[in-house]
Amino acid sequence: MRPPTTRLNRRLPITSQRQSLTVVIYSSDASRRAALLAAIDHNRKFDRDADTVIEVAEPSQTGAFALRNGTVLVMDTDSPPFDQRFLDERAPSAVLASWGTRSDESWIDVHLTRTPEPAEVSRFLYRARELTWLRSRAFNEGATASSAEKLARLNRIGTALSDVRVLRDLLSVVLTEARNIMDADAGSIYIIEHGKGSAMSGRKVLGRAERRTRAVAVKRAALTQQLFSLRFAAAQNDTVQIPFEEIVFPANLESIAGYAAITGEIVAIDDVYHLPEGAPYKFNKFIDEKYGYRTCSMLTVPLKNTMDDVVGVVQLINKKRDPLKRLQLGENAVGEIIPFSEEDIELAASLGSQAGVAIENVRLMDAITHLFERFVIACVQAVEQRDPATAGHSGRVDRVTMALADEVNKDKTGAYKDFSFTDAEMVELHYASLLHDFGKIGVREHVLQKAEKLFPAQAQAIEFRAEIIRREIRLDALEREARLIEQGRRSEVAALREQCDRDLAALEDDFQFIRKHIKPIFVTDEAQARLDAIHTAPRRIGQDSFPLLSDEEYRSLCTRRGTLNAEERKEIENHVADSWKFLKQIPWTEDLARVPEIAGQHHEKMKGGGYPNGIPAGQTPLGSRLMAVADVFDSLTASDRPYKPAIPLERALQILDSMAAEGDLDPDVVNLFKDTKIWEKLKLKVVRLADANEAQKAAR
Repeated sequence: MRPPTTRLNRRLPITSQRQSLTVVIYSSDASRRAALLAAIDHNRKFDRDADTVIEVAEPSQTGAFALRNGTVLVMDTDSPPFDQRFLDERAPSAVLASWGTRSDESWIDVHLTRTPEPAEVSRFLYRARELTWLRSRAFNEGATASSAEKLARLNRIGTALSDVRVLRDLLSVVLTEARNIMDADAGSIYIIEHGKGSAMSGRKVLGRAERRTRAVAVKRAALTQQLFSLRFAAAQNDTVQIPFEEIVFPANLESIAGYAAITGEIVAIDDVYHLPEGAPYKFNKFIDEKYGYRTCSMLTVPLKNTMDDVVGVVQLINKKRDPLKRLQLGENAVGEIIPFSEEDIELAASLGSQAGVAIENVRLMDAITHLFERFVIACVQAVEQRDPATAGHSGRVDRVTMALADEVNKDKTGAYKDFSFTDAEMVELHYASLLHDFGKIGVREHVLQKAEKLFPAQAQAIEFRAEIIRREIRLDALEREARLIEQGRRSEVAALREQCDRDLAALEDDFQFIRKHIKPIFVTDEAQARLDAIHTAPRRIGQDSFPLLSDEEYRSLCTRRGTLNAEERKEIENHVADSWKFLKQIPWTEDLARVPEIAGQHHEKMKGGGYPNGIPAGQTPLGSRLMAVADVFDSLTASDRPYKPAIPLERALQILDSMAAEGDLDPDVVNLFKDTKIWEKLKLKVVRLADANEAQKAAR
């Protein structure tokens, strides 16, 4: 019969955080049980869909649960204990946790304080999930696997590593699998980071140094150690819980990890407290002394890429005789620890090569992603520089849209309980949000930056006409006055002058009315009627007619809201179609293929009649509908628009409600936006009605 390991899938679901848990809370105190249950149930590390919680009040209730794979028994140290035989008969992958007074029993895997904080509960759930998964893997695959079986496991791990795309997750997988194969109690990973100097030349020197003699390698180290540092990037420990803190330190020969990184050599030590004579490196006892741990055997493996360059170091600590047993603390642990074997070193070298290539690939992908991200941001900034008044708008829309998408994923009972965005779809939505106004690059600049209803040249033309009319009125009055005097009709001169003053006052009143409505204020029906009268009744002076407004100026002044007339608004609206057209020219990867579609449909309306396609928004991607609400909200509340003041938050929410009721926006998205108070979570700068000035209160 073939061993169980050969029946595993070729591509392993290689993450401990997919392991489901059954958490059994035991305490004779009902109030303490309820408190811990609430702390676990509301913790973000607890998966309500996959995990379950069982409450137990008495040790005799062992029939209510079984200590099988995935079970975590949390025992109150102040309550009567379970029968030891029952605990001894647990499944090898079950996890035992103490709760309350600190328990140092070797068979206790995890400890919780009496009233744990959310961060402690998160660490507890993460550690319990990791332990039960690791033990299940070791038990199913055979804790004493043969060399062939270990090699087969190593091959499958190498295949599985290619599926991981996030560096942090990849490091966790590498460390977990290395410890699993080598039966190591603890371990850590260091990643090489280059500083000043040529990063490429530094890596090449490392590759050459390995193939030289030890003396030459050490000499070369003096030249290379200034070129890179080591980042302490991941750590795990089955015996003690050590807070992880990511630090960066210079690589040198005095540390074991630095020595392996510089020379490219595997370092195997039977007992770090008794280093080989003449070894250039030293062991740092800080962790052992602070946490009461006892480091003994250690295997330090450089991780190399396909160019034989070192990209990181994995350090495995304390190979256990019994992989399923938790070590004692302090010197008592030494008897349960054995040296790493020659076979372990060979397996570690193979795993190091596979992991090095995987790490290099992920870092390369991260670099490409970062490059693309910065390029997109540069494109957005270039577009927004054409219209400084809306600078920052795309970034704010992106933040609000992504926050709404995150709330969609969290919704378990509302309108979106059956919908969620995958990680790839979140990235796709992120780029679509940033680029939603990219088509504005094709809008004429004077239209894009139009701050008032008339362009400056048009306003100056009206002022010039008013001055001409003003002078014509005076000149006509003087000519008529001269004729009256010549005819001896001086008694009529006073009435003529009064009429001239009335005509000048009426002209000035009309001119000031026009100047007022050049600003982006709302045009009432009364104002519309007066503009009609001014436009259709030019001044007649003598035999000549003098219009104060041209047809184009009249149409622009009649704009009810904003600054754009119908023709200009159509040009602005075309930016959405242009965004779609421009973005479609980019050869997007498969996971970003819908960026043009999502960005190009954020102005569609639920009732239809939007732009560019006029289709009902229900037929558009959900991301477009989220973006539509984010876009409208930022346009309403932005305080940097020269053509309008910021609308107070309370009125902006009322406008969103009315637009949803009229079929312009998705009502479910608007309700989600209001219920989750996105503006508070993102700490957006909004004006409250109580703090608004008169202009902001009057804004429409």
